[in-house]
Amino acid sequence: MREKIKYRTNKKIIENWIINHGAANFDLKKGDIILPDGGLFSIEKEVKIMPKTRILFSKLKDSKFNGKNNKFRELKFIPIKRNGRVLKEKVEYYKTYLWFEELDDLIKYFKSMKRMLNKIGYKTDRNIE
Repeated sequence: MREKIKYRTNKKIIENWIINHGAANFDLKKGDIILPDGGLFSIEKEVKIMPKTRILFSKLKDSKFNGKNNKFRELKFIPIKRNGRVLKEKVEYYKTYLWFEELDDLIKYFKSMKRMLNKIGYKTDRNIE
């Protein structure tokens, strides 16, 4: 019962924030922020035709990195050939366009979003190491 009330109040806070700021949706169950194309930035999809490759791993090599001994493998990307021809595949690339004039407003927008999420109990300061 208590969780239901908490969920409703969180939902109400989020809906209020969206009314005031717009351009975002939140999935509380998965912990996702959904930003639609064209609201704060533009997303462009580009399809390129590239050679199809396979990866070969070499033997382990010892190397010093940042003063520590580490073991590394060299990766080689080898194009796949059939009947003497290199196979091609379609690869999707995505670009995001941000406008210079809008950068300060975008930073303020994300800071406001962070404050709202912290207010309803979601942590936004996880360090990935």
